[in-house]
Amino acid sequence: MSEQKFSYSRLLLAMTISLGSVAAASAADCLMPQPMPPEAQESLTVTDGVKTTTIITPENTIFPSQDPFAEPPGSNHLPTVYKNVCDSNGVEVPNTLPSTPEHPYNLHPDPVVSEIDKTSPTDDLAMAFKKIKDSNGSNAAAVQKAIDVLEGNPIPGRNYSGMPMLHYNGPDKVKHVQPIFENGVKVGGIVEIHQIWFDSHIESDTNMIDPSDVLDVPWTIHYKIDTLNRGHEDFAPMVMYFDDPALSPPGMPPMPNVLMDQTFFPMEDGTRTEYEIKMAPGKYYNLSYHWGWRRHPPRVQVAENARKMLAGKTLVQWETSVFGEHPTASEADKLAAIAKIGDLAPAKRMWNTLRSIKSNGSASSEDVAALNRAFYQWQDRNKLPDGVTVDPDSDWTLLFVNNTIYGQMKGITDDSAVIYPDWKLRGKTVKIKLLNGDHFDHAYFNVDFGGRRGWENTFQSTEAIGGAGQWFTFGRAHWWVNAGMPTSGKPSLIITPPAMGSGDNTVVGEHNLVMQMNFEPSRRIRWYQFDPLHHDIAVWSIH
Repeated sequence: MSEQKFSYSRLLLAMTISLGSVAAASAADCLMPQPMPPEAQESLTVTDGVKTTTIITPENTIFPSQDPFAEPPGSNHLPTVYKNVCDSNGVEVPNTLPSTPEHPYNLHPDPVVSEIDKTSPTDDLAMAFKKIKDSNGSNAAAVQKAIDVLEGNPIPGRNYSGMPMLHYNGPDKVKHVQPIFENGVKVGGIVEIHQIWFDSHIESDTNMIDPSDVLDVPWTIHYKIDTLNRGHEDFAPMVMYFDDPALSPPGMPPMPNVLMDQTFFPMEDGTRTEYEIKMAPGKYYNLSYHWGWRRHPPRVQVAENARKMLAGKTLVQWETSVFGEHPTASEADKLAAIAKIGDLAPAKRMWNTLRSIKSNGSASSEDVAALNRAFYQWQDRNKLPDGVTVDPDSDWTLLFVNNTIYGQMKGITDDSAVIYPDWKLRGKTVKIKLLNGDHFDHAYFNVDFGGRRGWENTFQSTEAIGGAGQWFTFGRAHWWVNAGMPTSGKPSLIITPPAMGSGDNTVVGEHNLVMQMNFEPSRRIRWYQFDPLHHDIAVWSIH
């Protein structure tokens, strides 16, 4: 990201000059980037204090118009090329071919699988709430256990210990890739990520990765994935890579290149699966998006590049400006950080009620009902929680709260609708209501997963070993930005919160978005939308 707005024409001109015959000569050795489109038109109006941003994406000149759902796989589906990709210099980017017929899992050796205790935060909260109900709140141990789960306090014997369900500890989740040397020569690097998968959740001890020490060498992510109760899934880390940043003029961000699912490996409840995923050199790194197709959304989590700059601050600085440098350093630091989370969040409602029960030494029937209601809504991010309603004039409504996103389609009352079938052909206009229930700025960003520039289905041979990649993978796609690029040094789609101390902690900030999509989506995903300031779990994708 950059402090300036994208000027695609400047970047494309610079890249065209830099390519010359190098790209043509190298095209046979690796897969060249797809053509890059011009920028979208973006305008802002304010009516009665409410902002509305209108975005018109450019007409797709790469592929003819064709409904990819009526005539699968669509004109934007590319033939699979079993080669690494190139950057726009024509230089091969290592570790960018995730799967081949001969090597279905091309970017990692066989994972190491071991048995673990599969008790999840959901299990322990449910048990604690039952004990609170049975004792009318006098079971202090049960009350404290539930608070510990929400705050991420140490819980002996639990694989999720230290991972809070209240998302306030982002500044403590930044990892640095440690370089590896052989005979004094840097040859790679490694970073470790621990995640828990359960119900609709993916929680991680890492929300940002700093690749500063491996910019010019490939490196490795050592994943430890604990699949807890109801977490059965295929592990599918999807990496997004930039083009070579050196190709961008000074002050401009690196351009998009490709994204790809790096594996599609099945995991069972009660297991820890460890992967060694090979990465391209760090200068290309954008982010790693972890997702589970069985519950997508909201089973998602993201590790961003900690080096990214936006409005003069790194992503780490954005996180610390809200939650402090070390929000778990003391009880006071923790309470100050949790105070930034809005009271509409189901996790925060559980926490508030538990603290009230702890203070009173007893629980009323209303307390028990409030706990159970919030507990139910915490498990379902595909429906808006109490206090927020679907905007009847928008196609869907998004609530940014607890540093995550709850979403709901217009006219949908259950949690099954994560598909927007109305967008099949170019020219479709959608309206999105953006609401901020936290006490800090959120922003909106929208990325295309290959609809405009094309996508490959690289996982075609994993079914025999239990993977479902060929049916659900995002494949290898040439991504692009639809909405949310910075303007005048600031994010263009900010959803500001109401002022704290107003006496009503359930008031929300508001921003309307109107988007005209002048290209066809890919068959795999229509909308990847998220908060670029605090990414982590703040994602609500639509298929």
